[in-house]
Amino acid sequence: MSVSPKIIELRKILAERYPQQTGTRSLCIPTGWSPLDSLLGGGLPKGAIVQLLIPNISSGGAIVLHEIIEAMHDISQYVALIDSKDCFEPAADHHPLLLWIRCNNVLQALKATDLILRDGNLSLVILDFKENLDKELRKIPRSAWYRFQRIIEEKRNTLLTITRHPIVNSAQITISTMHRLSMDDLSTQRTDLIKFISLEMIRLRTQQEYRYA
Repeated sequence: MSVSPKIIELRKILAERYPQQTGTRSLCIPTGWSPLDSLLGGGLPKGAIVQLLIPNISSGGAIVLHEIIEAMHDISQYVALIDSKDCFEPAADHHPLLLWIRCNNVLQALKATDLILRDGNLSLVILDFKENLDKELRKIPRSAWYRFQRIIEEKRNTLLTITRHPIVNSAQITISTMHRLSMDDLSTQRTDLIKFISLEMIRLRTQQEYRYA
């Protein structure tokens, strides 16, 4: 099947704007956010899907997302955000290392994720589904996640999904936020508020279990 000229042109733009970094081959991608990197033993594993659960609206999902993106920027790492409900609100006017793809529904987000993962120019792709309804997410076929898994195994990049409930059966790692914020917490500065949010490892699959899921 021939590749669309528009996709070829987009890949060229991505390669120019987000060049692949060279250097020592690593097995993980440090995010720069110490709670996550410490829990994972250095960072997000390459060639894997990591599922981050935000159980409810007061679990600080937006704060965690901002923290990861800004921490990645601080260590000069490129990141792509697939924003499924176009709800991300940048804390800064300009994120030169962030590719923000604004979608209106789950289908658009899945297509964008497929394209960005196949391109391979960005080591970390974040798929934000935390604002989507469960009935939308249940319609995602398992084959979509298996397809993403095969792509990232080949490209050696990482897919971080953010959802309220587990939906990615083939995820190698599943993590959940633990703290539930109160109304009083909302008046606290984000730099202090992030200290209240802790993470827990829910599931860790072996490489063999993950590969043949």
